[in-house]
Amino acid sequence: RRKRIGQIPLEGPGPRPRPPTESMLRQGFFGGVRSALAAVRAVGHGEVRRSARTPLASRASPLAAAESRSAATRAKFYYQGAGVPTSLVSTGRVGTIRDGKGSDGEFFGVDPTPVEVEVHDGRTERLTLDDNGFALVDHAWDHVDYYNNAEVLHRYYPEVEALIRRETGAKLVVAFDHNLRAKSKKMAGAHLEDGGNAVQEPLISYGVHNDYTATSSRARVQQLSEPPKDNDTLRPVLGSRPPIEPSQVDSLLEGRWMFINVWRNIATTPVERFPLGMVDAASFSPEELVVFEIRYSDRVGENYFARHSPEHRWFYFPKLTRDEAVLLKCWDSRGRAFAGWPQTAPSGSQAPGVVPATFSLHSGFDDLATPQEAPDRESIEVRTVAFF
Repeated sequence: RRKRIGQIPLEGPGPRPRPPTESMLRQGFFGGVRSALAAVRAVGHGEVRRSARTPLASRASPLAAAESRSAATRAKFYYQGAGVPTSLVSTGRVGTIRDGKGSDGEFFGVDPTPVEVEVHDGRTERLTLDDNGFALVDHAWDHVDYYNNAEVLHRYYPEVEALIRRETGAKLVVAFDHNLRAKSKKMAGAHLEDGGNAVQEPLISYGVHNDYTATSSRARVQQLSEPPKDNDTLRPVLGSRPPIEPSQVDSLLEGRWMFINVWRNIATTPVERFPLGMVDAASFSPEELVVFEIRYSDRVGENYFARHSPEHRWFYFPKLTRDEAVLLKCWDSRGRAFAGWPQTAPSGSQAPGVVPATFSLHSGFDDLATPQEAPDRESIEVRTVAFF
């Protein structure tokens, strides 16, 4: 019987999480992530405040796990150099200006530095949204022409929303943005049919990142309760109607909410070139994070970039097919690192509703073992917000 991914039930409404401050976040909340994850693993991914819907989206076996140690690959990931200031709130010194079609201009304040690391085969591990920040799911369906913007908005968005409801138990899911990535099409200047943004290339030298910060995650939910702006993907569908009902946004933010990207291969051949790599959420620290501003004409978004640490544990799912999807958590309001809970929990216990992983750092990468004749990667990621 398939278990849902990512929902630990809240034990009553509980206190509303306090907005994090710089000093709070600097006090080592990610140490709590490691402690909680260690407690879960110590009982064999077992019953540490778990429900029947706790994820084990795993294809692992003891033999497969042993084999995975020799199946890892090597890759270069682009981290920020030592001269780039780390911060949990924006310094205004690191960022880019993005145009109305979603393309970045010149970056400022960055120092992308390649670091070669080992990347583990995630197909042989027990990886979940709650514990690690990402998971692999089967998702065969009647595929659309993903390069047709109208088909993606009208057919694929509802499918993605249903997938996340089914896998997490969320009561409301809103898909609100997406990117198509294919290096050859980007170089040819391709755009989506029937409107939409330009096709982008896989993010390799962009840098190891997460799509939201402690500031921008909540701000993005608030923005989704406003009428779509000129560069918003949903404007052709919704017109001036907000994606989230404004009268509901405060109550939705009082509960658990998550930003989840649904990443998939859209080619008929498995992904071999420029796969997606993800960092186990328990293996990085807030002291390594860098706020990167994304300045639009009508708003400012934020990502977290990161400096390198040898503690980072990287994973990927080799040869992804178009009938699989990666669920990538980009923010969780109940993630232990930023939820305002104490740094550590008593051994064998966990605060109500709190999970180890807040988000997973990630990046595309150039697999050093990729065959020269491997086809170009073609992928789509759809951004969603889920409420519980």
